[in-house]
Formats: sequence, C-alpha cells, structure tokens
Amino acid sequence: MHDIPYLVVIDNLENEKDWWDQELVMDLLPQFRGEIHIIITTRLPRVMDLEPIKLSYLSGLEAMSLMKGNVKDYPVMEINALRVIEEKLGRLTLGLGIVGAILFELSITPSKLLDTINRMPIRDSIWSDGEAHILRQHPFLMQLFDVCLSIFYYADGSRSLAARMFLVSSWFGPTAIPIPLLAMAAHKVPGKYHGTETWQKLFRALNCSIKSTKIKKSEIEASSTLVRFGIARYVTKYDAIHFHEIIKLYARKRGSIAIAQAVVQAISQRSFASLYSEHQWAACFLLFGFGTDPITVNLKPSELLLFVKHVALPLAVHTFIKFSRCNAALELLRLCADALDAAAETMLSRADKWLDRSFCCQKPNNSDTRYTYIWQELALLKAGVSEVSAKLMLQGGEYHIAEDLIRQTIYIRKSIYGEYHADTVSAQETLNKLGSVFMNMQLS
Repeated sequence: MHDIPYLVVIDNLENEKDWWDQELVMDLLPQFRGEIHIIITTRLPRVMDLEPIKLSYLSGLEAMSLMKGNVKDYPVMEINALRVIEEKLGRLTLGLGIVGAILFELSITPSKLLDTINRMPIRDSIWSDGEAHILRQHPFLMQLFDVCLSIFYYADGSRSLAARMFLVSSWFGPTAIPIPLLAMAAHKVPGKYHGTETWQKLFRALNCSIKSTKIKKSEIEASSTLVRFGIARYVTKYDAIHFHEIIKLYARKRGSIAIAQAVVQAISQRSFASLYSEHQWAACFLLFGFGTDPITVNLKPSELLLFVKHVALPLAVHTFIKFSRCNAALELLRLCADALDAAAETMLSRADKWLDRSFCCQKPNNSDTRYTYIWQELALLKAGVSEVSAKLMLQGGEYHIAEDLIRQTIYIRKSIYGEYHADTVSAQETLNKLGSVFMNMQLS
C-alpha cells in the first residue's frame, strides 16, 4: 500500500479530537509520504497549528452567471434585482444556486422573487440559540429557504411530500440519506405543518406557475423536486440524496420534536446496520442521549422494544466487530439497558394495580395481559443486552464486569423462563466459560 498514491479528504472538520476516544485526528491518519495527499476543509481558525487557506468568494460575474443560468438577456431592472439578491446572500454559492434553480423552474422574474423573499418573516426567535449562529448571520438565506418550502406547499398542498422530506432531513446522520428511508420518515410526520396557509397566500399572490403540471407525491418525484430546486443533490453510490448542513440546521429549527420522532420510527423499521449505520447512530443519539446531549425523542415501551432489538443491538455488535469501536459499542449497550430499565419502571405502577385486584371473580382483561407481556419482553431484552455486553467485555479482558453482567442475565431468565430453559442454559454456559477463562488467566 505504501507505493499506491491516494487522496484522503476530511470535509468540514469540527474538532481536532475524536468525539468518542478523544484521540487526535492526525493520529488516525496515515503517515505522510510522497504519494499521499490529505485535504481538510474546516471552519476552525487553526488545524495542527496551521492556519487554513481561506477560499475567496465568487466574483460578481461568476455569481451572476450562477443565478442567471441559461437566461442571457434580462432587463436592467431585473439585473439590478439579481445584484441585490447577490449582495444580501453574501455570494454564498448555496443560496445563489437555489435562486438560479427557482428562476429556472418557475415563471418568475428576479424582481418578483426578491419581493417574495423580502416578504417572508424574519424568525429571530428561532435562530436565538448558540447552535444557530450561522443562521443568524444569513437571515436572507433563511428567508430564501422559507420561499422554497412555500413553493412545495403551494404546488402539492399542506401534506407536500417534498416539504416533509425537506424537514425530516435535519434529524438524519451527516451522510447521504436513502430516498426510501427519507420518504418513510416524511410519511410518518403527523398532521399538517403550521403556517402552510400563510406561505401559500404569499406565493399565490405572485401568479407564477410551476413548469411541471404538479409535483407528484411519489418519493422519486419529491426527491427530484428537492434536487431541481437546489435543496439536495444526488450521490452516485446508491439511491440517496445529500443535504447541506446549513439546510439541515435550518430544517431542524423550523421543525418540531414530532419530526424527530418520525425519523426514529422510520429508522426502526429499516434495520440494516451495514447500509444505514450513520443514520442509526443519529437515531440512537435522539433516543438515548450521549454525554451531555439531551434525550430528544421518547418512544412507547413497545416501540422501544423494536428499536433496541432491531437497531441498537445489531448496531452495537456491528460497530464492535467491524470498526473495533469498543467504547462506542459498550456505551450504546449501557444506554440501551438504562432505557429498558426506565421503560419497565414506568409500567410498575400499573403492575401494582394488577396485584391489588381480586382475580377470584374475574380474569385479567386483554389490556392487562398485553402490558404484562411487554414488561416481560423489556426484562428479557435487557437480559439479552447484558449478555451481549458480557461477551464483548470478555473479548476486551474485562472479566469481572462480564461476570456481573452475565449473572444479571441468568437471574432475569431464571425468574421468567425457569432454570432449564434453553436461553437460561446458554447464559449459564457463558458464565462457565468465563470462569474457565479467568481461572486459566490466573494459572498462567
């Protein structure tokens, strides 16, 4: 490999230290050799004690060309409107590209577009927290995003799939989002979005029309709309689209927790760690919280069961085996166990009510039976999580912690299944194996 030239690109480096292990990024990179090239893009003032090269803005001619597209002749008044838009956007290529896309897709002049953008309310309260400082720096760009949403709603009504895909994109991971997964999350967004009527009135007043007859509700058409308007772009590897981080931050601030909930529910139904691992991690951050990050989404116990069983548990094993990210995998398993414990606790009060009832004259109803079943499943799944954690701890040489975890597993399974159930016996065999390994270590 030393003689093979290759290029490493790290885009938008946010910190010189790895989030999980606090290792310096440079320690993770290959040694510098003549045939190896590394490009790092970042907003940090310095990286490796080096000051980054600051890229210059587009020239006025380039900015105008990006907005005008193939339209060569505009009246002087419209050229002046484009120059005002260019100035208010600060020549940001993201915004200029969206302006060009809107002018191409709609029968609208630059002056009318400028007037529409200016009429969009400036939402200072939404951009007030520290995370949204970049949004506060570009209020005109935020108004432009509002215009895009109003276009989608105007074209397809209050349940516009393109608009909902726009909004749910914010809660996914930083990589490209598979279109079927994005559409599934969008379909799960409840109700109609607040403020749709206002946006439709503003846009209807322009008397412009969309070139296609109607933005259809199919996921392919909706994703195509997002790409055509410059909100997203296709990636070449698979059927997915990518959203700029500024667009995702805007969508997060414009959306609600219900949208985050829809994303977690969709990811729970698409449980392929090898394909969606980045988005599964994003869902885990929303559901469990890591470090100082708060818990954003709360699931029902039955939904939590499905998520841990089909997403979190396979993701932890995949992370441990394929990427050797031991700390990340074990922390995820710990948080899963804590979440399952908390969900079981919320059901104990109801269980106490069952115990207080007199069953001599009546049988428990279907609701009681269902809750008893869910409580048992929560306990058994925690036992499974503890068993997986024990096996991973065993591989890492943490024998005492592994022993405690496997004993928890045995206790839970004995209490519910009995001593001779296959799962109880399997856990007991793991404990015996652990004891043998530990004894051999002491003898050696």
